[in-house]
Amino acid sequence: MKAKLLALVSLASLFFLNGCNGIGDKDTILARIDKEKVYQEDYTLLMKNGETYKTTKGQFLYDKLYSKAALVTRALAEYPELAEEWKTHFADLEPRFLTMIYQRYYVMECLTYSDAELRQYYDSNRGLFPSDSTGEFLMVRGDVASYYYVSKNQERFDSYLKDTLKLQDPSEEEILKQKKAFADAYRRELRGSLSDHILEKAHIGIQETPSVDAKTYYNKHKDEFMTVPGYELYHVQGDSAKLASLFAEAPTLEQFKAAAYANSTNSKTAKDSGYVGHVKQNFALPYGIGMVDALASALEGKQPGFVTEVLRAGNSFHRFYLAAQDPAKMKPYDRVESALQNGVKDGTYFDIDSSTVLITKSGKPVFTEADLLRYNELYFRQRMNLRVHQRIVEMVAETFAYAEIARELKLNHSWEYRALYRYNRLEYLSNRYVEKKLFDQDVPEDTLKAYYDYVRNAIQSGYSYEQSKNLVRKIALFPENLYKHDYFMCYRLIYAGKTYEQSISEIYNRNLGDYTVAKTERFATEAYENADVHLYDTRIAEFKPYKTADKLIARADSLYQAGKKSDAYYAYRDVMYAYAENDSLFERVAYEMAQVQGENEEFMDAEGEYYAFYTMWPNSVNAEKAMFSRGFMLNENLGWNDKALGVLEEFLKKYPNSELKESAQWLVDNIKSEGKLADDLMKKIEAED
Repeated sequence: MKAKLLALVSLASLFFLNGCNGIGDKDTILARIDKEKVYQEDYTLLMKNGETYKTTKGQFLYDKLYSKAALVTRALAEYPELAEEWKTHFADLEPRFLTMIYQRYYVMECLTYSDAELRQYYDSNRGLFPSDSTGEFLMVRGDVASYYYVSKNQERFDSYLKDTLKLQDPSEEEILKQKKAFADAYRRELRGSLSDHILEKAHIGIQETPSVDAKTYYNKHKDEFMTVPGYELYHVQGDSAKLASLFAEAPTLEQFKAAAYANSTNSKTAKDSGYVGHVKQNFALPYGIGMVDALASALEGKQPGFVTEVLRAGNSFHRFYLAAQDPAKMKPYDRVESALQNGVKDGTYFDIDSSTVLITKSGKPVFTEADLLRYNELYFRQRMNLRVHQRIVEMVAETFAYAEIARELKLNHSWEYRALYRYNRLEYLSNRYVEKKLFDQDVPEDTLKAYYDYVRNAIQSGYSYEQSKNLVRKIALFPENLYKHDYFMCYRLIYAGKTYEQSISEIYNRNLGDYTVAKTERFATEAYENADVHLYDTRIAEFKPYKTADKLIARADSLYQAGKKSDAYYAYRDVMYAYAENDSLFERVAYEMAQVQGENEEFMDAEGEYYAFYTMWPNSVNAEKAMFSRGFMLNENLGWNDKALGVLEEFLKKYPNSELKESAQWLVDNIKSEGKLADDLMKKIEAED
């Protein structure tokens, strides 16, 4: 339930909660949403970081702050463990926060002056800031620092005007312009000297990484020096349908060879009874076959004598006979010695124990190899070699150093620190809440393994089932309605020649972003509508979120009735993504979207939408009309008569008693007459006129 305080109470609250924004002072509260507070400084930080908005300020605050605050309340109520998870995450973030605060705000913006100094100058020189009608000191603090710097170096500035710029009797406007230029030159000097001896100043030390011996590395990492596994294969190439029916039961090798000799369209291998030879896993096959993406997964764990289903390689189709598995073998040291020594020399091969200390502070360990590996997995995601390793160590050490200097200056008590902390906390917890709601559910092991087989060739190269399990779980939990709708709607181009299962990974990647955004907006609306909301600045009109089913449908219907069909289409689409698990809602908006696309004369999209609709819901009351509409559109609007004929003949078989039967039959007859029926009809109409 919403609740707003009376203006008098709001003003009183503002009075008590409004400080001078210097280090250690309180911030100005804008809103309280359940137990979460949002401050004016949070908004100011967004503005200073370049955020812009074309909406109202109320909607901007909702989108960026209030909605996330509402989600955080739910997150901590439903998943209390997230509180500790955030603390751990923030421990990693804090040095980077303090580095940014020191470099960007304290040095580059404030020119190392304190807020108290700058505010005092600001209050004494309001005339210098006429555009600052709201009195918002923080938004013009950079200009304040520029003018204050000049006032502290007035003689140098006067000399700069006179001797360097040769300005005689400059105007007030020119003087203000040059004050900023003069201060900016100093900013560039500061930037250049910022990192000078920073590690020494903060007593941060980078430890030398231990060297590695080539033979020792080989003995410790033998799994890296294995040959590529492979197979001994035979194949038969040809038409996919014929290949599928080629064997009534599992053939012997001799039977397979005979079939390849008699039926294969690959003349290079047919003469040798389909023999392909010994090939490496995930390598292109010889004799013009090329890459067969699904071959590795089809043969994994299979015994000699196994025959694959029909597999595609480019524009050709094949079935393969596994004559033997060629397991990976250990390469002897003398075979890899030269390459290994070169790799050790250039940093490709290196070995550092996880307990090795990489960074110290005042001689005490603060960062180990285990920390670096965790950082890389969570934040950097770099393919590791010694050069990359060293660069990460240097980056982390520098942030530790800046953080120490920032703490000495008490910048960890500044408004920027508080605002950064609050904003990132809202972002992290709200994002984790959505992720857990969508993808943190148990999935049966056999289901996960089935999805892994579908997508294994599209995920991280070489990742095993266990390594890919988290991603595979997300793919398995992605709504089936969205998978099917996108597959059937885009059958012509994106997924042409691919089965539904072969397309799952691509569908997931294409739709994950829109799905996550729509779900986030829905969850946020639901959380905000049920939150105890107090908005303290009554000058800002409250934005009322509408991303729930009834409001989204009403909005889409209203847009459609107003003739804004493109907007209506995307409004219905919002429902589709936000409520993808709701079959009845999904069915309704899928049909509405097809109709809107047709009325909007976007016929290629519309016929795909209609096809997806009646394929997914063949028993729907609208399936009959959808199939007819698609057939009509294929013929009348797109001129794809062969495809239209197939759809309309299927329609007549499926709906023999349809009210649209005569129309469908006429279209079929007209297509078969190559348009003569239509021509005769037009001549008859013209004669009657």
